[in-house]
Amino acid sequence: MRHEYDVHTDVLETIVAATPVTKKHSALLTAFATRTEFRGARYVTSSDEFSSRPARILNSDGDEIAADYRVWVQQQLDEHRGNIDALCASSRGKGYLLTEIQPVLHYFVHDRGCAQDNFVQIEVWAEVEFCERELFARRAPNWGRPSLQELRDGRPDMGLEERFERRDLGAARYRLESAIDMQAFVAVAESLCSERHRKGGNILVRVTDADTGEESVTSVRDLTPGYDQLRVRERRIFDDWTASSAGRSGERICMRWVFQTSDWPDEKGVRWVSFVPRWAHKKNIAALKNTGKLDAYGLYGRLTQFDSRIGMPFAWYFYGLHGNRVRDAHLERVVEAAEEGLIVLPENDYRVLRRWRDVPYGF
Repeated sequence: MRHEYDVHTDVLETIVAATPVTKKHSALLTAFATRTEFRGARYVTSSDEFSSRPARILNSDGDEIAADYRVWVQQQLDEHRGNIDALCASSRGKGYLLTEIQPVLHYFVHDRGCAQDNFVQIEVWAEVEFCERELFARRAPNWGRPSLQELRDGRPDMGLEERFERRDLGAARYRLESAIDMQAFVAVAESLCSERHRKGGNILVRVTDADTGEESVTSVRDLTPGYDQLRVRERRIFDDWTASSAGRSGERICMRWVFQTSDWPDEKGVRWVSFVPRWAHKKNIAALKNTGKLDAYGLYGRLTQFDSRIGMPFAWYFYGLHGNRVRDAHLERVVEAAEEGLIVLPENDYRVLRRWRDVPYGF
């Protein structure tokens, strides 16, 4: 399903699929530059944290039995009336080999300039098909039985099948995952969140005065100071980058962070659109630890060193929003120290931190 922020087209999908996988993605970047509107596309980072998935079934001679493993599983389940034991028994001993796909997700960005959210994020899979094991153990395990999910995942015998040295089956291939206009994505996320928030403010609740015991009915909006001052986090991160030393130094957020987007309806049909930022650096950056005994000046020194390792000013604040390398407590201590005059922050960075302190957010 295509969304209002998608710039994913069939033509782009075809161009990506037809491009050979090369070192540093040179061929794909050339294809973007010469055959698409994304002439300035640049590689940002990659993610190799994904597990392999089942692809095809081959016989012991390497001939294809089924082009799509999951379709084959469903056909076999239908044939055996959902009896997993019967399915496994009928297939065991045939020497079926399972091929798998190992995916790596690559992020590219076409930066249109000016506003920090004015870019297109392109996600492309590079997938290698390989074979390193049989599908079923040659003898049925004498314990338990595979679940339906284990069967569909291609692991009915939980590692007891015969294995051999991995063989790659052909070269890696590209597959387009998405192309997202981030400015449009943020606008959708902001609109939906604001509408949910507006409706939530209209909810009526019964409250009891602790002193008089008098009961009354009021709205969540009237009960919550500053309720209508909501700033959506998907917007705030770009605004904070623009206002801070990070943006003022000329750094572009789309070259420092990528955004794992999600768009889904809940059980009531309410649409939720959001993202989680993911840093793009390849360095092994350690988390700030053992800072409890540091005074404000020592902590700020550690944060300044963190910026030096990242290679940009005020980086620690955005890592604090993510919460993995810098903690909320570090941000809070810096704000307090700046207000007490113990450290000196650039005024624009202090304002960003103070806004965060007043209305915290993160990912």
